[in-house]
Amino acid sequence: MGNISKDNISTELIKFVRENILDENVLLAPETPFSEIGIDSMSIIQIVLFIERRFKVALSEKELTPDNLRSIKSLTECTFKYL
Repeated sequence: MGNISKDNISTELIKFVRENILDENVLLAPETPFSEIGIDSMSIIQIVLFIERRFKVALSEKELTPDNLRSIKSLTECTFKYL
């Protein structure tokens, strides 16, 4: 998995969120704060579990901070550290 880029991570996270969490009419960019589009704590858990399964990483509890769980972009940065 060492050749995965931040763009790859971001693209896959956006696809997952669009297909599994958000209504198809909600606009989502990597910088969009989750709080502005109705993504709640249960949805964030789904996203973190997707990250761990898809990228075969285990995000530590210390990484699961409000800043790291703010948007696709912040989760991408956090995930990339583990690859």
